[in-house]
Amino acid sequence: MEANSLRLFKKGFSDGIPIGIGYVPLMVALGVMAVKIGLGFGISQLMYCLLYSGTGMAAVLNLVSSGEMMVFTYLLTFCIVNCRYVLLSISMSQKLDPKMSTFSRMIFAFFNTDEIFAVAMQQKGFLQTPYLFGISLFPFLASVVGMFLGLVFTNFLPASVSSAFGILLYAMLLALIVPPMRGSRAVSSVILLAAGISTLLECNPFIRRFLSSGWIMIACSVFTALLGAVFFPVDSSNKKEIVNEQ
Repeated sequence: MEANSLRLFKKGFSDGIPIGIGYVPLMVALGVMAVKIGLGFGISQLMYCLLYSGTGMAAVLNLVSSGEMMVFTYLLTFCIVNCRYVLLSISMSQKLDPKMSTFSRMIFAFFNTDEIFAVAMQQKGFLQTPYLFGISLFPFLASVVGMFLGLVFTNFLPASVSSAFGILLYAMLLALIVPPMRGSRAVSSVILLAAGISTLLECNPFIRRFLSSGWIMIACSVFTALLGAVFFPVDSSNKKEIVNEQ
């Protein structure tokens, strides 16, 4: 039994190496951004270890740079940005080993990411605890190391390199939204509408007197999501096709 658990852990760790390598430059970019807005080394590292979300960390850093002071704004923004993980976890729960304890499920829920979800869901049979912890370990460690490198070496990097890492962060965000946009007119419409409304609100000095960047982000996300649900409902025939494919 122990030999099988070790084999599963090694398999998971091996599958997680490419994911972790891909996280490093993105976390370096977040580290550079944290230094630029004046966050200390310890606070930045602790914040990321507790959040463990690239997009969530980017959203929080944007709020910090804009001078947001309300803790509730940070919490609500983080929840909205990462609400997709609720859907991912519900989907993955169908493939988890029935013998997996509730405590183990809770721990893995923290380490579950988009990339880990995509790789793990391709595995045959039930997902067992050693494999899930194995695939989660290297990406987490690589993320922490990437953040560390960004925080430590920012002051030693040439200005051109630091600027390039800043662009990389926006490229990460684009990489999250462009693929879904290409495959769905509804998603494209919602994203473009959210971008348009956000731009109008951010550029309106009257609105900016009453709403911070964080609340504008929250309002645009919720409003456009509701519009998408009303005007682009999921077709029942498409749902049947998805079920049949699975």
